[in-house]
Amino acid sequence: LDKLLVDDIGEMTITNDGATILQQLEVEHPAAKVLVELADLQDQEVGDGTTSVVIIAAELLRRANELVRNKIHPTIIMSGYRMAMKEAIKYLKANLLIPTTETDRDFLMNAARTSMSSKIIGGNADFFA
Repeated sequence: LDKLLVDDIGEMTITNDGATILQQLEVEHPAAKVLVELADLQDQEVGDGTTSVVIIAAELLRRANELVRNKIHPTIIMSGYRMAMKEAIKYLKANLLIPTTETDRDFLMNAARTSMSSKIIGGNADFFA
């Protein structure tokens, strides 16, 4: 869905891009600034997924804040997040990784081209696939 943004002087921007929306905000809170920077970095590196990255990061911050309020030290929280990341990767490799043969290559290339038809990669989908 497109969003219409109007700034203080009445200038309008219509977009459905999460990074563009976040860049238009005048953010003061330090954690919110980190989320805006995270979205910008995601947009620069991948060109898509900014909204998803911000939602996931915001939830991790919200949960971490609850733990800090319960007197758990931030380094312990970070250790827990790192451990969870390692376990998630281990789970993905063990349960969701599907071995492929050379005959599956054409199918996988088409799937990769389709999924990479984002705003930045679009014209170069064959190369990146």
